[in-house]
Amino acid sequence: MKIFFAIAISIYLLFNSYVFVRIWQVIPAGFSYKLIYTILYILFSLSFIVAMAGRNTLPLGFLKIIYAIGTIWLAYMMYFFLFFLITDVINLFNHWIHLANAERCFFPENITTHFRQIQVYGSAVIITVMLIAGYYKFTHPSVNTYDIKINKKAGERKELRIVGLSDIHLGLLVDKNRFSRYVDKVNALQPDIILIAGDVIDNSTRLLNAEHLEDEINRLQAPLGIYMCLGNHEYISGIDNSLDFLKKTKINLLIDSVAQVDSAFWIIGRNDRFAGKNRHSLSDLVAKINPSEPVFLLDHQPFHLAEAENAGVDFQFSGHTHNGQLWPGNLIAKRIYEVAHGYKQKGNLHVYVSSGLALWGPPFRIGTESEIAVFNIKFD
Repeated sequence: MKIFFAIAISIYLLFNSYVFVRIWQVIPAGFSYKLIYTILYILFSLSFIVAMAGRNTLPLGFLKIIYAIGTIWLAYMMYFFLFFLITDVINLFNHWIHLANAERCFFPENITTHFRQIQVYGSAVIITVMLIAGYYKFTHPSVNTYDIKINKKAGERKELRIVGLSDIHLGLLVDKNRFSRYVDKVNALQPDIILIAGDVIDNSTRLLNAEHLEDEINRLQAPLGIYMCLGNHEYISGIDNSLDFLKKTKINLLIDSVAQVDSAFWIIGRNDRFAGKNRHSLSDLVAKINPSEPVFLLDHQPFHLAEAENAGVDFQFSGHTHNGQLWPGNLIAKRIYEVAHGYKQKGNLHVYVSSGLALWGPPFRIGTESEIAVFNIKFD
């Protein structure tokens, strides 16, 4: 894990260096301009690293500020890097063509002369517009509804209305005020039961305890209860601290365990893959239930869907992917996961992978959406 973070930070600093040089080239001449730019750039680029390193020690007020600066800059830096890289490649081809035949250049001379200014200022405007739209998409989650039929009897119950949540990431970004609005939205959907596919907590439980976010979780209303499996961020936040916080809520936490609900159906909650060898096999968990009754599976990371299909699971609800969160991340997610987002049926197994109610890091959705999933289940 330390090696992973070391590599990630090295790549982050490398990308920042490239962006720094490109913007430096259009800063007005003069020592004071260059100095101010350098200081601000260093502050912006290091804010995210400092916030993550000090998430358990820095004062919360200060931490919120530098986390906001750092995550916003993270998105700007990523898109600056992509924009600069693509336009540099195009400009390089233009230069080669110019050397071969000046008349065949696809950049007019005035653009070539002022290329760096157009590159930097143009990208800044485009990225800002994108991120404003992306912030709106993040703060206004969609409600996506699906009608699903399960060919099993569920006692006397003919229908079940599920609200599915994943990747809430309570913390510096989703604080008490923001989450309170989400709770109202969920309650308005009048679910019979709420299923949470992990990552309720973001990176630390400090703010959750300070703002008593358990009170907001406990405002969620569902007659059959709230059931949850662990996600990787419960471990990243410190598993003991995460469990201590979740114990203050009315969430039924399933860690490699099962629960029969309303004498009608079963819910299996798997431990996250982050647990490694401590994670039980799905076949061991299925052995604890009655497979002739409907079986719902909560598994944070949507890997090995065929395993759930072969085990006789009827419905799997997962999250984790965020559907890539920021384009082109959604394209990469589709290459990694059989289902990166949305619904798929495999035999008798119905799978839904949520893009998440909230997100990690930059508060933007580009090419993806924040969502609350609603499943109207009919039993036959």
